[in-house]
Amino acid sequence: MLELAIIFGAQVVYVSTMTLRWIILLKGCRFWASIMSLFEVTIWVYALSLVVASIDEPLRLLAYAGGFAAGTAVGSWLEERLAYGYSMALVVVRERSEVSRRLRERGFAVTTWKGRGRERERDVLLVFYRRSFNRVLDQIINDIEPSAFVLLLEPRLMRGGFLERRLPAPPWADRYFGGP
Repeated sequence: MLELAIIFGAQVVYVSTMTLRWIILLKGCRFWASIMSLFEVTIWVYALSLVVASIDEPLRLLAYAGGFAAGTAVGSWLEERLAYGYSMALVVVRERSEVSRRLRERGFAVTTWKGRGRERERDVLLVFYRRSFNRVLDQIINDIEPSAFVLLLEPRLMRGGFLERRLPAPPWADRYFGGP
């Protein structure tokens, strides 16, 4: 019974780590992703060896698969809570909406332009912010204009603009992108 719990737990840790490693890799942190992969593969080989050592016991395979499924849920939950990096939102609101003013008051970087919808003129907002502020962004938009169209985007590169002066570069940036 203890080995089943170990297999299950190892799979939860393995898949959670794998999920976070992919997120970190997609954000451009290759060094930390490779360090995580060392830990990840060690756990995976250990858990798999416990299953293969007694392949005729179906409960081991079930614990392995169940741990994988639980690890997927835990990994995505952790990623959402960490909210690492930045996001962009494309927001389409009615003309002269208060959304852009309120977002700027809360420190969001907002660029606006006019757009034409099917039936009327619209304001289009490009909002740049830390991912940890997803709920704040959503709440401000919902409070003012619940029918707004919102599209969330994941930027891969950011440079220039007033935010470059306000948001410090991550500590590892010089190592990968050179100094100022």
